Amino acid sequence: MTSSAVRLKIQHLSAFPDLFEPVVFEQNFWPGGIWQYTDKTGNDEFGLAVNSASYNNLQVNIPKEIMEIPGFPFPKEWNKSYITRQQCLEYLNMFADHFNLRKHIRFHTHVRNVQPLKEVSENGKSKWLLTFSPVNQMSEVKQEKFDAVFVCNGHDSNPYIPDIAGMDEFQGRKIHSKWFRFEEHFDGLKVAVLGCHFSGEDISMLVAKFAKKVIVCHRRKAEEFPPSFPKEIEQRPPFVRMTKDSVVFPDGSSEKVDAIIFCTGYRYSFPFLNDGLITIKDERIEPIYKHMVHIEHQNLIFFGIPRQLPYFPHFHEMAKFAIKLLAGKITLPSEEEMRAESEADYQARLKEGKPPIFAHYMGDGHRQTEFNAQIAKLGGFEPLSPVIQMIWDDVMDERYMNIINTHEFDYLVTGPSSYRCLTPNKAKSRVSKAENVVRK
Repeated sequence: MTSSAVRLKIQHLSAFPDLFEPVVFEQNFWPGGIWQYTDKTGNDEFGLAVNSASYNNLQVNIPKEIMEIPGFPFPKEWNKSYITRQQCLEYLNMFADHFNLRKHIRFHTHVRNVQPLKEVSENGKSKWLLTFSPVNQMSEVKQEKFDAVFVCNGHDSNPYIPDIAGMDEFQGRKIHSKWFRFEEHFDGLKVAVLGCHFSGEDISMLVAKFAKKVIVCHRRKAEEFPPSFPKEIEQRPPFVRMTKDSVVFPDGSSEKVDAIIFCTGYRYSFPFLNDGLITIKDERIEPIYKHMVHIEHQNLIFFGIPRQLPYFPHFHEMAKFAIKLLAGKITLPSEEEMRAESEADYQARLKEGKPPIFAHYMGDGHRQTEFNAQIAKLGGFEPLSPVIQMIWDDVMDERYMNIINTHEFDYLVTGPSSYRCLTPNKAKSRVSKAENVVRK
């Protein structure tokens, strides 16, 4: 998938033509990954899953100032911090064209299998056999050998819908947020939204503009849920049963609804990897070092495992690390040490009270900064500027206390550790590190 991760890998690989010859397999006709919008949902005309999770009125949920790929700024005329999905896609395409990356991409190609071979390259690492087909000629099976593999299919393609009693009985409309496109489609309906993190918050507020009633069903603690969330959207615990026209809550009470939107996230999925290469239990992927390098096959590198961080700049850093690793410029610890370090990271999360499915989450505290610092130290390059974490913290605080108006704030990075708010007349709800904000 030619997402931001793929583009950055191609850009870094193609910068070393004497060492690397990048080849990208893309199932779609076009680049863009999940940012390539389509009205279609379910499967496409070839029977393959539509992987766009964008909806019509989608805006990014973090400012572009912390989305920017280092060294490739957004257009100056884009003066709003919260850009649209169209602008995000345009930015990625500008990046691809600037570095002439399309020539490396084999569009409309479906990868069937990726497997290591006993045959090794000059560096002693296993070669890889990829089995693939043209999407419009799936009966035509081809194979090709490679010296290394980057897995860049992300983590937002395999929707998770919990198994709830009575689901098959429900006669109303039920969709996952991946297939949500237009809030107008819920005009006049009573809608239950299950799950309320970023997508659940945003989609429920959009739907509430048209729906007769919206009920958000979630298990977040009161102190974790934005007190600024619209009061007209009712909050209930997750429903445990469904009837033909209702959802039933743990206390036995029920509510009649016309539609249900599952904002219940995604599950990691790598159906093309040969059996036995990885295991996934409770959303923890093993054996993986630093959430990206396969411990046993260190020329199999994953991009898109970490969740909840400013993806573009972090993918840029991960790409630098991966290229140096393939070039033999990085010496990794022993397999035993990498396993022990990965286990220690996992156990630390559990001790903090995180559930097992948070094995690869980076959105809490300063974990994303620590992750970047670790790979930068291993790779021998400078980490990302502290201002990225500073603005991230500011935005998360503002989203908590002022969720309805968060997108109205605009920012300007003024240095590695400083930034300004370009709408200082709009009072910030909480203490901000910005140099010039008006605070309540």
